[in-house]
Amino acid sequence: MRELFIPDGFTPELEDKCLYYMSSNDTSVFTAEELDKLRIFVQPDQSGAEALIVAYCCEALQYRELFKNGIKPHSYLCMHLFKDVWPRKMREHNLLTSGSDFNIDELINSPITQLKHHPYWRNLDLLIKDSDNWSLTERYYYLGKQTEHSSNYDAQPPAFRMNTLEKSGGKIVISKEDSERFLATKFSLFPEIKGYHKWVRDCATKHRMLFNLHGHPYTITHYELTETHWKELYSWIPQSTVGEITNIAFTNMYEYIRDTKKRWDLLQNNHDSYLIQCPLTEERECAKKAQEFIGQTFESPIDGAVFQMKSEAQIGFNWCPMKKKQDGTIINPLGLREIK
Repeated sequence: MRELFIPDGFTPELEDKCLYYMSSNDTSVFTAEELDKLRIFVQPDQSGAEALIVAYCCEALQYRELFKNGIKPHSYLCMHLFKDVWPRKMREHNLLTSGSDFNIDELINSPITQLKHHPYWRNLDLLIKDSDNWSLTERYYYLGKQTEHSSNYDAQPPAFRMNTLEKSGGKIVISKEDSERFLATKFSLFPEIKGYHKWVRDCATKHRMLFNLHGHPYTITHYELTETHWKELYSWIPQSTVGEITNIAFTNMYEYIRDTKKRWDLLQNNHDSYLIQCPLTEERECAKKAQEFIGQTFESPIDGAVFQMKSEAQIGFNWCPMKKKQDGTIINPLGLREIK
């Protein structure tokens, strides 16, 4: 549905010119009138978002090391969950150096601090993320992502199965055995997540109040806390912090646009991202400023460690992501793509 949303000034007649601009940054193909009217979308997204907050509400162990070393938790978990799949897929996608062997156990047993230095990690990471474009029976990255989010808030296997089924529109079914294995694998890799759950329980029981990382409170008014309440409390600190980061960034961007009289328009707040449109050639400046406002600094409530929310930015002429199929075919070429 997001492909229906387009920036001001865009018309189907401009499609070829816009595609050329996306690959060249050359505006010479547009008339002065087209340039005056045409806008492009800019969308900054929080990197790690809720998972990063959870990592700094845990004891400083392996989960936090992923973020400190720039390793995507979804990819790392997928590597372990589907270790038998990746050697075959690496060969099928011609991602192995000629004559070399690929030993997945080398990557699995590699310390997180050294993983990025392994010669095959980058290709494996890209391959895992690319599985989001594969058939429904091979949506490994999606399954890793769902396991990540569900386990951080202590979803049990039946609820985890149902969440995945609902979020995929009924398309992806996880067996009872797999749901148990996925969650068990996550907690065996990162037992400190259970420590986070205990810390939340202790705070809620002792003080009847939680605080997000901006220092804003949530008062617990339930007389008796059920398992459903506990799962809501596990999610409140990260979800509230992430949402407030975007609210603050959105407000700061509004004030910046007002004060500088930029021809930028704030369009939408999407919890861990927000959408802007700006004139062509200003998208990098806009993205940089938008990311600057997301980059807020926090202290871990566990050990006082200081960390910053990082972000990525995308640009495009419609609100839906551009995707690349296994055969190289581009889907939605005018959609959102990463900008450096």
